[in-house]
Amino acid sequence: MHQALLVPEVLLDVFAHVNQIDKPSNTRERSLSSRQSLAALATTCKTFYEPAMDLLWAEMSDLRPLLGCVVRLHPMIYPRAQKSWSRGIDPLSKSECSQFLRHSARVRSMSVSSDDDFHFLYALPFDACVFPQLLSLSWMVVFTRFLHFFLSPTLRNCYIALVQPGLVREAIGTRCAALEDFDIVTLGTMAQDAHLSEIVRSCKALIRLQCPPLDSAAWKHLSTVPSLVNLSIHQESFFPCPPSRLDMHNLSFATFLNVTALRFCCTSIPDITAILQHSEFPSLKEFELVAHVLLGAEAQPLFLALSQGKTCHTLEHISISDDYTEVEEPPVNSLAMTRELLCFTQLRTLDISVRCSIDPDNDLLLEAMISWPHLRSLRLCDPHRRPPKVTLRGLFAALRLCPHLHTLLVGVDVMNIDIDPKAESFQHTSLKKLVVYSSPVADAEAVARIIFSMLPNIQPNIRFPDFWEDVNTHLKSLKSSSL
Repeated sequence: MHQALLVPEVLLDVFAHVNQIDKPSNTRERSLSSRQSLAALATTCKTFYEPAMDLLWAEMSDLRPLLGCVVRLHPMIYPRAQKSWSRGIDPLSKSECSQFLRHSARVRSMSVSSDDDFHFLYALPFDACVFPQLLSLSWMVVFTRFLHFFLSPTLRNCYIALVQPGLVREAIGTRCAALEDFDIVTLGTMAQDAHLSEIVRSCKALIRLQCPPLDSAAWKHLSTVPSLVNLSIHQESFFPCPPSRLDMHNLSFATFLNVTALRFCCTSIPDITAILQHSEFPSLKEFELVAHVLLGAEAQPLFLALSQGKTCHTLEHISISDDYTEVEEPPVNSLAMTRELLCFTQLRTLDISVRCSIDPDNDLLLEAMISWPHLRSLRLCDPHRRPPKVTLRGLFAALRLCPHLHTLLVGVDVMNIDIDPKAESFQHTSLKKLVVYSSPVADAEAVARIIFSMLPNIQPNIRFPDFWEDVNTHLKSLKSSSL
């Protein structure tokens, strides 16, 4: 044996790449091939045994491999277990439990999508930690009766599909004090369960949390968790938004000191606005909102609240959209809405696609570009497809102030061409993706020449509405002739 293989770090690195030796196209076959290779390595010599076995048992998608270590159950599971193989089979005896636990301490990641085999665990002591080194758990079954067997003190990542009272009883945050990444995905009325707040408040070391809407007590707790960096409040879009759980008369939060990403999905807009009004996010870099519908009457207070949380000099990415297209929203005051966003001087990405769309004119677009000199991507979608107010002259005046912009979606009036590319020496070389809409084209060739001469790096497959296809054709022709 080469002396390098006696170095534990080298050996672990070699074994970690075993699954790259054979690469069948099928993921299941690739996993099986890798496991067979690791099993062969484990039987090669004593030096290989421990690191190979650690990798072999590191990831489990169910209990069957561990149950296969039980002499009585082995022939029922291998070479391939029948569907519902465990039905009617007696639980493990006390002596068989040691066989089951033989390799459980090696498991680092466990995904539980069925409770069909849980009855085998009845003989295990209630306080037994079956997976003492478990780092990641995905729990996708309704009942939590056996969950305590999986709650390791080393657990870092946890995905829970449904909130149940048993989660509080198991004190997940207390048993798993090192829990950093927590996903709670609940449906319908389950998202209103009072136990959700207790579960969240039991977690003291979270770095990332995604969960349904919370009450005031949970928000107050999260504001005191200094490790929290990424926070997502997610309500399933196909369920109606649950009633507010915030106590509007008792919104007193500490500073969300280190939160850099804040996301809301299908959450009550007044609740979001209230949270932003009573909170400070001095490290926030990313804000994302996906709403059922965002009306103009709600949008401006929301934007104002966002700008008041000590975020003006930190926010780099803002994305706001809604997904309900049936609402007829009258035009709103774009100037008033946009002015609430001008304070974000570090903005890199702004993506707004809502019913109450921002419809800028030349002056407003110019003022925005002055305020956002670091902008890389700007998308202002107008679902109403109103006649655009930005002209080509206004567009290029604004582009002069944003040299790093690479993506732009905005309404532009190209019916009335108000710029002569031959008289202009300006070129914007960073812009690569341009999407314009709403305006029919009077002279497709002239528009194509303006784009070609002033935006030389625009991708040939520029996205336009159907009636802009002639512009695209001319632009491709100009690109080809320049090669």
